[in-house]
Amino acid sequence: MHDPKEFFERIGEGAPDAWACERHSGMQSVQNLEAVINEGLRVALLEETPDQSLEVLLEHLGKALNGARTYIFERNGSGGDDNTYEWVADGVEPEKENLQNVPPEVCAVWYRNFTVGRHNVIQDLEEIRESDPLMYTTLKRQNIHSLVVVPLYDNKNLIGFYGVDNPPAKSLEYASNMLQTAAYFIVSSLKRRNLVRELQKRSYNVLHALSVDYLGIYQVNFDTGECVVYRDNERIKEDWNVNFEDGYQRAMEQYISRYVVPRDQERLRLVTKKDYVLAQLERKKKFDIRYQVEDNTYGLKYLELHFSAAENAEENSVIFAYRDVNAVVEQEEKYRLEARQSLEDILEGARTGIWTIELEEGCRPRMYADRTMRILLGVSDMIEPEECYRHWFENIKPGYVEMVQEAVREMAEGRRSEVVYPWKHPELGEIYVRCGGVPDKKFKKPGVCLNGYHQDITETMVTRKKQEQAIMELLEKVRRANSAKSEFLSHMSHDLRTPINGILGMLAIMEKSQDDPKRQRACQEKIRMSTEHLLSLVNDVLQVSKLDSGITAETEEPFELHDILENCISILSVQAEEAGIRLVLEEVQLQHSRLIGNPLHLKQILMNILDNALKYNRTNGSVFVQVKETACQGGIGKYRFVIEDTGIGIGEDFKKHIFEPFTQEHQDARTNYNGVGLGMSVAKKLVDQMEGTIEVDSRIGRGSVFEVTLPIRIDKAWSTRPVDTERNVKADIAGMRVLLVEDNEINCEIVEFMLEDAGAEVVTANDGKAAVDAFAVSGPWTFDCVLMDLMMPVMSGYEAARVIRGLERPDAKDVPIIALSANAFDEDIAMAKDAGMNEHLAKPVDINKMFRVMCRQNFMKKNKKTT
Repeated sequence: MHDPKEFFERIGEGAPDAWACERHSGMQSVQNLEAVINEGLRVALLEETPDQSLEVLLEHLGKALNGARTYIFERNGSGGDDNTYEWVADGVEPEKENLQNVPPEVCAVWYRNFTVGRHNVIQDLEEIRESDPLMYTTLKRQNIHSLVVVPLYDNKNLIGFYGVDNPPAKSLEYASNMLQTAAYFIVSSLKRRNLVRELQKRSYNVLHALSVDYLGIYQVNFDTGECVVYRDNERIKEDWNVNFEDGYQRAMEQYISRYVVPRDQERLRLVTKKDYVLAQLERKKKFDIRYQVEDNTYGLKYLELHFSAAENAEENSVIFAYRDVNAVVEQEEKYRLEARQSLEDILEGARTGIWTIELEEGCRPRMYADRTMRILLGVSDMIEPEECYRHWFENIKPGYVEMVQEAVREMAEGRRSEVVYPWKHPELGEIYVRCGGVPDKKFKKPGVCLNGYHQDITETMVTRKKQEQAIMELLEKVRRANSAKSEFLSHMSHDLRTPINGILGMLAIMEKSQDDPKRQRACQEKIRMSTEHLLSLVNDVLQVSKLDSGITAETEEPFELHDILENCISILSVQAEEAGIRLVLEEVQLQHSRLIGNPLHLKQILMNILDNALKYNRTNGSVFVQVKETACQGGIGKYRFVIEDTGIGIGEDFKKHIFEPFTQEHQDARTNYNGVGLGMSVAKKLVDQMEGTIEVDSRIGRGSVFEVTLPIRIDKAWSTRPVDTERNVKADIAGMRVLLVEDNEINCEIVEFMLEDAGAEVVTANDGKAAVDAFAVSGPWTFDCVLMDLMMPVMSGYEAARVIRGLERPDAKDVPIIALSANAFDEDIAMAKDAGMNEHLAKPVDINKMFRVMCRQNFMKKNKKTT
């Protein structure tokens, strides 16, 4: 019989301590549970008798689950339950003798659960005090506080159950599938045991009744060594030349040395000695030993030697007999193979193969694989052991070979080892394998032999990685959200308060210096600067928030790249002049300038980089802009924008953070340079959204060079009309007749004043309906332009624009309608254009920009009428 203790010693040095630690902690990994129970099944399968197999398995289960007691109950003929097998941990009292013919009402609740396919788990005995008092009393007496019992089915017949007492509750979370696997093995072993018992029963009946099935029956008096022959096969006696009448010890030694195969001789000598036989019969009435004999003319191969106490005879008188058990062994082997087949089916379902690796000195490594292992390796049943090993080893993922070799070394040194690694399957591609094993101490050749398992855990690993990835992403989101919230509040507290404080302070100075016009003008200019700074901050924050939300703008419209470039230069030239910085559009090399895309985003990218170049420059410095079309393929042009400045430069350490929101290299940057640290973050996000790249090269004190590369679709259908004249249109609105639609009185008053101050004639309307009415009653071409607010009572600007475009008059479709709105996101611009508006300007309105747009649209209208 294989001693289960050998397995736990083979797991590695200090294994008992490891088990004790795991038992103390109450927790055991599912990998160890699987490994131990798989090993238990394997070792149990190798035992000679079903009883030994069941005892080995119960010990492995008990230790694997840290239980106090494992047991098997079988239903008897009277409907009760008998405890037929039992294993107890050290220090635990056995209960087997006290649990025979347990009344059916004790386990009635369990059997009801078994009939619906459920096993029973009691994590705390107190849970059943009220619901099952009879079971509670029975278990309480045995000092049981938790247990798990699993039904045993022979086909559809419920034949009993097996279970584990006092396992840690945590073990049960992992154990259900493995307990069911063990149940199949137990039922198979019980069936095999019943068959063996039936055969033994029949054999003993024959022995005691007719004795003709025995080759020889004898009685020996161990005090004298004399033997009495009850039956002897004369022909075999004559051929084997063994006569027990001459004396027991001499005849037995002669028989063993001549006719028993060498590997069984020492064992048979031991069990046939006087002291051993009498000691065994003192504990039980009979025992037997099976052995093999040398080839002979009678076809005998396996014999069984029986010893039993002789009743009504001398104290040391024993009956012994031997019989032919070839048929029994063949039947047992048949059931053993069936059990092995059943186990292999179970292992195949669990995608677990069993292997043996022989590393014999002077020979190529050999791997012997069972059916499931060959399936997992994707090899044929006829593969040679050397080729099998080579196939396995060469398909280990290269980066894991050393780790696998280290695990093999640990096994060879006598320690249990396990490793998880990717393996290239010939059909499935890369799979994940959990592989472990122990050394075979029975290997007699020079070298080492290892036995182990190989399990496909790809699904488990993929699921685990997805779960870990999801958890990490969630944690990172939470971390970023918390960090961003703190940074946002900190930066906003400073960046909002600074310009507001300046505005309030300048207003206080103006109130106290009303007789000083020069001081008044200076205060007004500083209020304007602070207000523009505050507006810029709000715009950047809204843009960053929108980009961070993941909402991408799908705006696709035709535009002229020259317009975007000159617009950016024109807008920032005033800022550059005031700062004493030269802003130069140095070089433009374009094969295609009429494009389709998002002009607003392109403009925002360039404006943010240019604004940064001006803001962090020095007096009498320069900013140079170069644009080049570097490639064109498949209707997509690749455009490189280079912006070079002679500013303060960026340190190497800060380059990696320059595109993060609210970051500035120097702590005093917000004070000295009037920035909020959002411009470059917005630019980077927009570049990424347009599937481009942005790079920076800079040195402290020598300036910076930003290079942006963007793929933009070329508009092949755009009219080839010349645009030079259009781009040279001046922002002169004198004499233009404007319909101003604005529901806010203050905003209306401001815009009306600016228009009239520039020489335009203005008609106002305070909602969309009033605007439609004013336009409808006017004569054709009365208005050169309509400035339309979007959010208004009675009728919105969107609706008003649609109504105007639908009027049956010659100027309805061509009159420029320009949206003025505080709603400045891309979807607002798209909605305005969808309603028939030509342009969209965000509030607060840049007056100079508004004049340029009005002039350009009026120019385009006149040009359209001419053509």
